[in-house]
Amino acid sequence: MTSPEPPDRAEPLPAVRPPHAPARPAAEPREEHGLFGWARAIAFGIRDTAHDMLDEGRKGAHDAYEEGWRRYDQKTKHRRKR
Repeated sequence: MTSPEPPDRAEPLPAVRPPHAPARPAAEPREEHGLFGWARAIAFGIRDTAHDMLDEGRKGAHDAYEEGWRRYDQKTKHRRKR
């Protein structure tokens, strides 16, 4: 007995999807020691303040840079290329 000739074009197999896993119950919020909460709040407050200070410093440096070029352009014929 001979095997049949394979078709020129094979039909794709349907994708097999695993069944949806049941949803896990929501984790109950953990009780944390009050000292850790205060420490976390202080650390995040310092981080946020540092980010704000850096952003303002970058903005001030950019403004000073632009102001320097503006004054240079007023004094000279050699304009900067933008």
